[in-house]
Amino acid sequence: MKHILEFSEKTSAYELFTHLHDKIINKEITVFSQLEEYTEKLPLNQLTSTVIQKAFNLIKQLYWGFTKDIDKSSYAKLWKELVIPGRRYDFGGDPKRNISISNIYIAILDIHGYTKFCQENKKNLSNLHLLDNFIENGVKGITRRFETLSQRERGDEIILLSASATDILSATLSIIDNFSQKKVIRDKTVTQSRSQYEIVLPTFKISAGIAGGNISTPLIVTEKGNLSGFLFNTAARLQARANELSPKESKIIVSQQVYLSFEKENAAEKSDIYSRGVIYFFNNGPVLFKGMSISTYEAVFLEEYKYKEKFSKETEELFKSIKENNWKEGIFSRLLELIAKVSTCMPEFYLDTGLDEYTTGFNNSGLARLCSEVNNLYVYQENCIQAISMLGSIIEKLKQINKFDRLTLEYSEGIFTRYIMLIDIFKEKIDVEIEKNINTIFNEKQKKAYYLCRKNMDLYKRLKEYAQKSKSIEKKKFIWYNLIDENKESLEFKIYSGKK
Repeated sequence: MKHILEFSEKTSAYELFTHLHDKIINKEITVFSQLEEYTEKLPLNQLTSTVIQKAFNLIKQLYWGFTKDIDKSSYAKLWKELVIPGRRYDFGGDPKRNISISNIYIAILDIHGYTKFCQENKKNLSNLHLLDNFIENGVKGITRRFETLSQRERGDEIILLSASATDILSATLSIIDNFSQKKVIRDKTVTQSRSQYEIVLPTFKISAGIAGGNISTPLIVTEKGNLSGFLFNTAARLQARANELSPKESKIIVSQQVYLSFEKENAAEKSDIYSRGVIYFFNNGPVLFKGMSISTYEAVFLEEYKYKEKFSKETEELFKSIKENNWKEGIFSRLLELIAKVSTCMPEFYLDTGLDEYTTGFNNSGLARLCSEVNNLYVYQENCIQAISMLGSIIEKLKQINKFDRLTLEYSEGIFTRYIMLIDIFKEKIDVEIEKNINTIFNEKQKKAYYLCRKNMDLYKRLKEYAQKSKSIEKKKFIWYNLIDENKESLEFKIYSGKK
């Protein structure tokens, strides 16, 4: 059979499929609309329908790229969003390419520990094949349950595509659970019985970013079937953000639109993960990305971190003050209120050292009291210099507290650096005011002592700078070189890229 017009009642299904197969393989037919047009003279019966359906599946595998595994029965929601239906046959269609698709969600998942596992098992090929088989096939089986497409990218990355915020969150949670030796989510709706993969494979942590559901951030499916566009980039940025906030634990960061879509979907029909409170959404504030601000939320699913709900109000109050640029009082006070609230809500801790040589260690309640004292120092005693200095000391202590909320610490450091920029200028201005009011601030005896100390300090500074340049100190270079030798490890410099 050299042409479709040679088809007759005697033509077998094998001969017809072979003919269409050659056309598809040779790229004479690459889309379903071409296939329908080429075969429109064929009678509509069981034989032709069966053959054309097989030819359509071949087109999908060769030319649909990421969406090649989609079908109308298993992925009904995605099919409706992504596929332009055929004219003659309802089982086929063409993917929407290079056009905006708004009601779609994409997740990017990064597997922590993948590289380490491969290095440790480089001589154990069975373990490597086991992991590879699970990522390639096991994950697809998991996500199919939630009408979500999945595809492996660059070894340790998984991309998910869904037409529902609830489905893609459920699929992500299930993947995280199945990558763990022990159940991390106490709910049967997203967990499965321990599979053969988990007997050998260790626990892997997953960082995930999910975006979608917004007309202004569409998904683009290219001619080659690849995913592209701002939506894809947004999901990648959110995944990177999740990795920044939790480099060693599993974490899911979603855009605000995903959160709102999840709430909207479950208002109409409650899903299992919604009704059973599997996840709680914590406002993580805005993130700048390519000149655009993205409002983000953390989908908290681990029981040990659900205490974060208790300080969500204080977090949002801080975000509000930042948005209003209230640097005079609001931001400083809201930050200290947040630190205090986090300290009283989180698991108990104790630091055996205080802020200085005069104070002993402190625990959760002690940190909360200290925050109140520093806030009082700033607002009511108007001692900005000391208050900001003590804030810096508090932040250094927060870094020593195991599992202190990373987001709060990040905002604390960012706010502190901005306040500290003003301190030197502030001190200079205060010095001017001291000179103006010197007679009312000090009595005559104090004033003489003030000028004498200042004069001696200036003299001491100049003499010290002179002495440091003196050639009489013969061992300066020796001291310097010796210092370098003593600190070689800390001076080691490497450019680092990617996740740890």
